[in-house]
This record gives sequence, C-alpha cells and structure tokens, in this order.
Amino acid sequence: MRRWEKALLAVDRVLGTGAPPSRLELAAARHPVRVGATSGTVMAVSIAAVLSGFDDPVVLLQAASTGAGLGLLVWAACRNARWLHAYYTRTGGYEEVRQKALRAKPLSRRAVTLRVLGAWAVLSGMFWLIAPHQDLPRGWLWSPGFGVVALALSCVAAWLKRKGSRTNEP
Repeated sequence: MRRWEKALLAVDRVLGTGAPPSRLELAAARHPVRVGATSGTVMAVSIAAVLSGFDDPVVLLQAASTGAGLGLLVWAACRNARWLHAYYTRTGGYEEVRQKALRAKPLSRRAVTLRVLGAWAVLSGMFWLIAPHQDLPRGWLWSPGFGVVALALSCVAAWLKRKGSRTNEP
C-alpha cells in the first residue's frame, strides 16, 4: 500500500497539481459520497433523456449502470483528492507552491493572445456543433460571434474575480 501512495504522489508532483485547492475542490473532497451520487444521478437522467429511454427498460438500465459507474469513479477521485489535501497540509507542500507562484513571471502578451485565440476557436466550434440542436442560427458568422460573446463574458468574470480578490487582501 505504501508503494501505491508513493506512486500517486509522484504522479501528482509530475503533473504539478500540488497547488492549494479551491473552495470547490475542498467541498468535493469533504463530501465524496454526495458528489459521486449527484454526478451519477445527473448523468443517468441525462443519458435516459437523450436516448428517450424512460419507456424502454433496457435503455433505462444502461443509463442507470453508466450513472452508477460514473458516480463510483467520481467518488474515488474525491477520496483521492481528500487524501492528497491532507498529505500536502501535513507536510507543508502548499507553502512551497505559494512561494513558487510568487516568484513566477506573468505570461507574455503573445502567450495571452494565443490562449485567448485558442479559447475563441474552441468556443466557436462548440457553438457551431450545438447550434442546430438548440435552434440557434448556424453559420460561419454566427458561431464565431457567439464564441466572442462567451469569451468576453468569461474574461469579464475573471477580471471581476481578480479585482475582488485584490480588495479582500489585507
């Protein structure tokens, strides 16, 4: 068991996920059964609704088993996150990550521009794919426009979050 723990910690260090958890991650780690049951139920109902399987017992059983499997997977991930948070708190690993973040340089303008363009391309493609299913206009002008609006809203939300975190600092 100890080797398994060491392997998980090595993978965690390689992925660079030793950053302090957000409030959402802490809540999920504190309530793994609730998160697993909720995500499994939502997935099972969504699959049954998409396949119109509420009348067909076979499709309903497949949706329920898929939801149960996803719920168990999410539960296991939340339990692992809980263990990792406890380990990093106990060993002081979060303080080391905070110090690295303070010394890190901000992204260059080119990197920020490429990140924004990549997000816009993904959002435009997403709108182009789901537009026919949601009765939205689908075209070469509409999808990029919806992508720009979604990206602008997410940028404004991130800016407001940064502004709010600066005002709460002592």
